[in-house]
Amino acid sequence: MINLTVGDQQCKIPQSWNEINLKDYTKIYSIIKANEFVEPDTTDVSPDHLNAIQTERALHNVRTNREVFSEFTGIDKQTINQVDGNEMSDTLMIMSNFLNSEVTTKSLEPNQKMSFTLKGKEYFFPISEMQTSTFGDYIEASQLDMLAEKHKAGRFGVIAEQMAVLCRERGEVYDEEIVAKKTKMFSALTMDIVWDFIFFLTIQANTSNRHIQTCSKTGIETKIDTQQIIGKS
Repeated sequence: MINLTVGDQQCKIPQSWNEINLKDYTKIYSIIKANEFVEPDTTDVSPDHLNAIQTERALHNVRTNREVFSEFTGIDKQTINQVDGNEMSDTLMIMSNFLNSEVTTKSLEPNQKMSFTLKGKEYFFPISEMQTSTFGDYIEASQLDMLAEKHKAGRFGVIAEQMAVLCRERGEVYDEEIVAKKTKMFSALTMDIVWDFIFFLTIQANTSNRHIQTCSKTGIETKIDTQQIIGKS
């Protein structure tokens, strides 16, 4: 964590993905997604108009960053507004650099098992090509992908449930009650684990989709949300 002083208040913001959990990141992502800058049509616009758009975009991003920072720290926006401009600009830049930092993913070997431990229990990712998951598991996970399109937090609004469906203890079989309990628990997972799962699932979903497309004329397209870029003009 990075310790910061904002005005006369002390606060902390994460500096690595293992310092923020899925529940908190989902809140942050909801704010970012709800405040995406709508790019206007710049066809045949004058240089002055382009400059005005850039200024508008920059101001929009500052306001979004302020909301995100308030959510991160619990410091209200009115207090943030009273802080020295240069101090707050530097603080928001630190936060923006973290949120826009690249995600380090582990390379996956064929049939490699990946797992994570939560509350003393080990949960395994499905192995390569989902050989340990049923077709029903894949359908359940894909249905959640479709629901993600309408969720205010996008993919991150359903990722805990997807992990609850697909990540299991040894010998565990699908059970709706267990999935519901795990979904709540998995919201406490840190984002380094979640990014690993998203990277893993993207590869497996693409493989499964290619197999399904050979049996269906319509096919299936899986859309995976990635990090939302913020604070960029």
